[in-house]
Amino acid sequence: MKRESDMQANKPNSPILFAAFAAVLLAGAERTARAQAPSAAVVVLPTDSFSEKAAAILNRIGRENIARSGKYQPADIRGFLEQDIEDPRTAHLKKAVELLKKGQEQYDNLDLDPAIETLTKSIKYFRKAAGRLGDGRYYKEALLYLGSCYILSGDTEQGREQFKLVAMFDKRSVLDKKIFPPSMIELFEKVKSEVATMPTGSMQIKSDPTGAEIFINGVYKGVTPLNVGKIPEGEHFIRIEKDGYVPWGKLGRFYATHEESLQAKLQPAPFLASFKKRTAVILKNDLDDDPKESGLVDLASWLRSEALVAGKATLRGDEVELELALVQVAPPKLLAHRQARLNFTSANFLVQADALFTSLYKKGVRIPGAIATAEATKTVTAVAAGRCNSDSDCAAGEVCDLASGRCIPYRPEGTVFYKTWWFWTLVGGGLAVAGGTAALVWYFTRPAVGSIEFSF
Repeated sequence: MKRESDMQANKPNSPILFAAFAAVLLAGAERTARAQAPSAAVVVLPTDSFSEKAAAILNRIGRENIARSGKYQPADIRGFLEQDIEDPRTAHLKKAVELLKKGQEQYDNLDLDPAIETLTKSIKYFRKAAGRLGDGRYYKEALLYLGSCYILSGDTEQGREQFKLVAMFDKRSVLDKKIFPPSMIELFEKVKSEVATMPTGSMQIKSDPTGAEIFINGVYKGVTPLNVGKIPEGEHFIRIEKDGYVPWGKLGRFYATHEESLQAKLQPAPFLASFKKRTAVILKNDLDDDPKESGLVDLASWLRSEALVAGKATLRGDEVELELALVQVAPPKLLAHRQARLNFTSANFLVQADALFTSLYKKGVRIPGAIATAEATKTVTAVAAGRCNSDSDCAAGEVCDLASGRCIPYRPEGTVFYKTWWFWTLVGGGLAVAGGTAALVWYFTRPAVGSIEFSF
């Protein structure tokens, strides 16, 4: 028979087990909820050519909002409009990922020379796939593993060079402590610090048509035309996207000595004409009309979406008049309608726009400082300090958050438990509502996804 002391020694740590068990249950519940959530397409349209850029920015904010709503799954509109298109860059990306996985296996087995050869080939294919990299996570992995292989082989300089490319691609990158030794992590952090002090350059980016989203190294920077600045000198992946067009991408070089310029000619996707035909019907009607007569249900059904967030944006000076509607397809029903006038120069513009989208599917949300023209309610709030339009507006150790327009502490992705969504769920985190005004705290559970820069 075991002694009581032995039993106590072998007794599981109940709080830890409970937390782990709860995390597993909550993770499963979230996956199930997301799988069951109806799909929703977000389409914000400009009412004239002058409003093209404003509509594109609001379109981005709306899609970010729906993606984290928990109530809807965002519909892949661009993927739908591009379907059946043949793009060699997609094949290059697939080959690059295959080589990456092979190189990782060779690294795990300490077959360093073969791993270096395989990972070098992988990176070449990634570079050919510019425009299809997405957030570039696999490209970063390839560079990290290649750098580690060089260092373990005794070639520290080549290893540092790969780490430098990672830091230039994404300053928020971190090494996994479960995979990389402490000395390598220390070296990587040192290289990141060096990159942070490198000379920077800028580039004037335009597109035809205008109002296209710009991504530098997978991070959203704003809408064309735009001067993208404070990018470390050297080569960077540039991607330009717009609904109904094939993503444009290339490796572009930024110089500290002078400003470069870039003009991207976007190619129409297969279903652009059909998309424009349906959105033209929406622009001719009021969004609060019968959803079938106004063309909203037709567009949602065609996009194979169960719901649609449709918007019209009209820019006049510094203000944009925004009309939004949320409709469901089956049965056809207008679920919500909002109108408000927002000021692009306002420090809390991003909060206003985000809250306006949230108010479509969540009751009791007020729009801070917005001038309501319909159901949205006016709430006057003080302009908070610490607002920003880009990471460059923030102090060291901070990044500009997309949805709130605030400088927030940089929180890299990692395995620390208090940076995971389920920890905040356990302690009662989530969307806090105080005094009827939604407090946007969602960004504490994930790293910033980029920044919006405004220039008209």
